[in-house]
Amino acid sequence: MQVFFDRTLEKEFEKVYTKFKSIELSTDEAYQEDLGYLAKHITIFDPCPSTCEKEDFNSAAIDGSGAESIVSLNDISIHLLTASFAADETVFSMGTTSRIDVSPPICTNPEGITRLILLREDKKDEVWEDFEDFISYNYGEKLSDIVYRVIKDIVVTAYKISKPNEPLPRLDNEADIRKTAITIGLNLYKDNFDNYSTWMVSPRANAPRGWFEQYREVLEYAMSHSLLQSDVHFKYLFIDGSMNMLLSPGQNQPRLASNYLLRDINLKAQEKKTCVVAVSKTTTFPFIYRIAQDIESKLGEEKKWFLRVPTKSRDGHILNILKDRPHIPPAYGVTYLFHFSSEVPILRIDFDEKWWYENVYSTDKKKEKDTEIALFQDIDWLARDVRYYGYFFDLAFAHYSTIVRFPDRDEVANRLIDFFASKGENPKMFIHPRRRLGLM
Repeated sequence: MQVFFDRTLEKEFEKVYTKFKSIELSTDEAYQEDLGYLAKHITIFDPCPSTCEKEDFNSAAIDGSGAESIVSLNDISIHLLTASFAADETVFSMGTTSRIDVSPPICTNPEGITRLILLREDKKDEVWEDFEDFISYNYGEKLSDIVYRVIKDIVVTAYKISKPNEPLPRLDNEADIRKTAITIGLNLYKDNFDNYSTWMVSPRANAPRGWFEQYREVLEYAMSHSLLQSDVHFKYLFIDGSMNMLLSPGQNQPRLASNYLLRDINLKAQEKKTCVVAVSKTTTFPFIYRIAQDIESKLGEEKKWFLRVPTKSRDGHILNILKDRPHIPPAYGVTYLFHFSSEVPILRIDFDEKWWYENVYSTDKKKEKDTEIALFQDIDWLARDVRYYGYFFDLAFAHYSTIVRFPDRDEVANRLIDFFASKGENPKMFIHPRRRLGLM
């Protein structure tokens, strides 16, 4: 349909602008109060010089993509999934980075992994069986084992905080874990840990699009897991997105399968002394555009700074603009806002809370601040490539490697249809009706 730029469309412009300004004005007083807090707690830092004597380290980044319904027949659809990575070593003495030659076993090509999944409208239990098989095949572990390990860690961590001077009770089975959780007021679901389909949130059995997104996340985390298990040690592992956990009100146990993989990756990263960095470039943080504008006007556009988003439990304070956003900071996560360049929006970083307490937090606040500055100097270095200045180049490389472009999608579809034809199937039956009619 052709859009005509007439008076009708101008009226639509006016309507949305009026609504936009009404939202701003209705929250301006609360925002100004938050701005005062943020300005007070911002840390401005100087970047490392172009060449220096810092100890070199390795970093990697993962991103995922795919193409839905490349082939379909009635209620059966076949989807293409991809996950890619980039890995580099810093060379501080030369002011550069160099590509690391690493190829985890999961990879089907030098830059990542490609998978095809078949989704169909079916019974929920049968869909779950396929999903569990996909996790086991790609992640290398059963979902039941991951769930048990993650819930046990949640209970252990909460117990140590609640009863720091008491020995940890035995946690040899699910009954022990539930009993210990009750003693510290930690709410877990009543259903068995491995009875997923009754308590995990999942799309309807006949919702391929929703399942496609779950499979895509699993593949990204499987790629991350594979890198962590490689022989190369990474100081930083970047993932695209946030560390948000879906928790039901009053519950402490995540509700999504992908949440358990994300928690498990963080647990294993901690054992490997790797920092997982979740980066959101299109953050849902409210009024981020105003924060950028107001702070840049005070500090200057090219100042590098960061600030930690406060929480009631850690700081005795919560931002007004976040009172209706309980997922920021996420459960089991610590959130920072940071600014490396005016060319890039303020980005959001989430760190694992357990990692943060063991590697950043200190009762000596000067020591804690020094650790934060060193951390952000490291990751600033990884955002200084001239092509992606202000954004992490490994994440950019992973993103470009994983995108499935239309010609590639069509090529995979055509070859798949040809393969079906070689097995005696009628190829026309697997071509999308719109494509057969010339509408796509």
